[in-house]
This record gives sequence, structure tokens and C-alpha cells, in this order.
Amino acid sequence: MGTSGTAGTAAIGARKLSDQAVEHAARRGISRATLERLGAASATVFFPTLGRKSEAVFWPYTRGGDVVNWKAAAFPEKAFTSKPGGELRFFNLDAALRAKPDSVFIVEGEWDAAALVESGIDAGAVLSVPNGAREAPQASDGPLRGYEYVTEALSDGLNLVNRFVWCGDADGPGHALRQDMVRIFGPARFWFVDWPDGAKDANACLLSDGAPAVRDLVLNGALPWPVEGMYRLSELPDPPPVITWDAGFDEWESKVRLGQGMLSVVTGHPGHGKTQLWAQIWAQVVRRHKLVACIASFETTAKPHLQRTLQSVYHGRLAKDLTQDQWRAGNEWINAHYLWIQHPDQKPTLEWVLDRAEIAVVRHGARVLQIDPWNRLEGVRPPGEPETDYIGRCLTALYVFAQQMGCHVQVLAHPAKMSNDRRGKPPELEDIAGSKHWDNRVDQGFVVHRPKVWDDGERKTEAVMYHRKARFEALGYPCALDLVYDLSVGRYRSTDYEKFGGP
Repeated sequence: MGTSGTAGTAAIGARKLSDQAVEHAARRGISRATLERLGAASATVFFPTLGRKSEAVFWPYTRGGDVVNWKAAAFPEKAFTSKPGGELRFFNLDAALRAKPDSVFIVEGEWDAAALVESGIDAGAVLSVPNGAREAPQASDGPLRGYEYVTEALSDGLNLVNRFVWCGDADGPGHALRQDMVRIFGPARFWFVDWPDGAKDANACLLSDGAPAVRDLVLNGALPWPVEGMYRLSELPDPPPVITWDAGFDEWESKVRLGQGMLSVVTGHPGHGKTQLWAQIWAQVVRRHKLVACIASFETTAKPHLQRTLQSVYHGRLAKDLTQDQWRAGNEWINAHYLWIQHPDQKPTLEWVLDRAEIAVVRHGARVLQIDPWNRLEGVRPPGEPETDYIGRCLTALYVFAQQMGCHVQVLAHPAKMSNDRRGKPPELEDIAGSKHWDNRVDQGFVVHRPKVWDDGERKTEAVMYHRKARFEALGYPCALDLVYDLSVGRYRSTDYEKFGGP
């Protein structure tokens, strides 16, 4: 604990303010009354940087009236020194703790504190840090060092303040110090002042713009610290329009549309035709809207199976009935509009697929990514992580990819084994193996179901596509869409219009 009252200041010859000190302060725009309000005095102090003693303005740092540190500012030559081993503490903290202000205004030096008081800011609401700023803020992921005086002040009662207004220097070190202070005080209660061009700090602004301007800026012009992820409506940019594509069946009208930047899932019992139907739907979308699709197919091979499907969709006839010229033309279209992802060891991970898909988007302009089926991806699940959490994490990665890359991402996933009372019925999205996140994390969900596959040995070709979920109106709405697979041309046709008395 330092020496109390005037005895502490007398140890270095501190005395009543001299006329020379008052004149020096006046050149900085500071009056005697302001100096006295902040407890300033005159002293003759040895300054190491000058190598001699000099007349100085003496600023006491007190704790409960005891001087625990002091700073001295020489004049007419500029130099600073402080009490050897003095306690690090906010300048003027005793006054602020007594006053209990709603807001405190924090500067980087005693002269700047005086400039705020001179401008009409209450002396019980002004603080100064005890030491200089550093060139860069401390690492955001590590503990802050050297700021124990701040946390101690908070525990002493400064934590009752509702608003901390940073009025520090407008330079690199000042901004670094400000960044550290945000971490300590928290962004919710942190505000800051941007000094006008040409003014580095409060004292400079007082000299250039005058006391009323400083007061108005500090009291009315301080800005709340920006918080990433929280905005007023006026601060939010207008979202880009949602780009959607029709699914290629005119009868479906607006019931189903596929959106750029969206994530969808398709499920259905094995053998019910979800791969075949969605290969056709995407081919219709790609052809009608001149898109590029990237297909990661791990069960149905690109050659010859999907190739034949795409040829049939392109020409409207079975692949076996195509002429060589037609086959060649179809292959040219496929080469121009499709990319295929295949792992050399048949052990793809989601991260590996997304790395290749990013290349497809950036280099080739792909706007569709389809992963078929999900269970053929190699899971990279840390020990102890529940499967539902793993699925949720993967779906988040897929959604972020869709948003950032501006493409539609679709996953084909098998349902879990269903109970006897539901066997043969169309599954729900929450029936997909692994997690109910398949229902709540996607923008769209589809189910492909065939009511009957065989009937008395006869192959049945009727199917229903259920649009189970559409997060946005622009994507359509939940409905059931009737289809039949036309064996004569190798493609589905919609019979949905028959329910509405269509053509």
C-alpha cells in the first residue's frame, strides 16, 4: 500500500499546481479547474529519457485515498515516467467507484482523461489505462495477460457499469488494446468512439474541434461494438432471389421445384426405383435449364447403367433401339453436362466427396450434386459420438456446401427396417436409417414408393413420389404425385393429371 494523502506526493516533491503547469495545460486546452478535479499537482521529477529532472504535471493513482502509483508528464520537453514498482490500476478509479456512473469513458492517458472532463464529461465517469498499448491484440484463443488491473477493478465494483465507452487512440496499438478490452468487458456492454480524421485522441480532438464537439461525439456518437451474427433488419443485405428449376413433368406445375443452394433427401424401399426416377428428373432439369450435374453414384454405375437411363431420357426411347448416331449424340450431351465421382478404392468419405464436388462447381460450373446412396460412404465417426450426432454433423456440412457453392445437394438414403405393421407402406423421412435429422435438417424430402412390385407374377410399373417436405414456398408443397414407368421407352411419365381431370 502506498503512502496516503499529501505525504505520498511530497515524497517526490509534489505540490500545488504551478503557474507554469497551468500554462502548459492551457496550451493543451485543459483548465486549472479540470486538473484540480482530477487531483493533478506539480512536481520536479527525474526522467530517465531526459537524463535529468524536469518540471512535470503529476497524476496520482489512488486506492481508497492512498497513492499506490503516479505518472508524471514533463514539460516543456515531452517525457513520461512513473513510480518504480507502482501498482497497475485505472487512473481515477476511486472516483468512478464512488460515483457509480451508468457509463464510463476509458482513454489511454491522463491528458486524454482531462480532455474529456474539460469537454463536460463527468469526472467520476472517466478512466485511463495505466500503461501503453501493444502493437497487436493478444491471441483470441488464449488467456489475456497484463490486464489483472481490469479484472480487479471489475470485482471492486466496476462490473456494475452498464456501458464501457472506449475513447482510446486512433492508431494500430490503440486498436489492438481496444480489441483486448472487448474480450474482457464483453461486446454486449462495449461501445467505442471513432475520432474525426486528423485527431488521434481525445486531447487532439479537443484542440481541433472544441469541447462541444468532443462532448457530443463521446455522449451521442459512440458506436456499439459490432457483434457477428446479430443485426437489425436495416443492416441485413437483401437475400439473393431463390433460383428454382421445375422437375421436368409439366403436370406437376408448382407442386415440386428444385432450388439452387438447397439440400434434399430421397428415400424409399430398396428396388422401388428411387435411383431410376431421380436420374430421369435430374436429366430433365439439366437438359431444360442447361445445367451441369455432378453424380457420386456408388451402387448404380455410370457405365453402362446410368448411361443407358440418360440416353433413354435424352432420346425418348430405349437405349437398345438407338442408332449409332443417336448413341453418339447422347454421349456428347452426357459428357457436356455430367461429371462422375468415383473413389479408386471404393471407400469414399464425405470429406473426400465434397472436395471433388467443389472442383466440379468451381471448374465446371456444376449446380447439382447427388450422393447415391448414403450408406456407401465411409463413416468417419469419432469414438463415443452417437450416430444421430454424426448424421447431424454431416448434414450440416452438406447444407453449408450447398449454400456456399450455390448448388443443389441431394442424398439418396435407405430407410431402416420397418416394423411388421408398416411393412409395404411408404416410409417417412424420419424412417431413414441413422437419425431423425434426415427429416429436420433438410430443405426438401422425397419418398419414392411402388404400391405393388408384382401382382400374380405380372410386373407392376405404377409408382408414387411423395413430396414430404418443402421448407420454402418456392420449392412447392407436400403432395403425392402418381407416375408410371413406361417400359416401351424406358422412362417415367406422370399420371398425376388424371386425379385433376387433366387432358
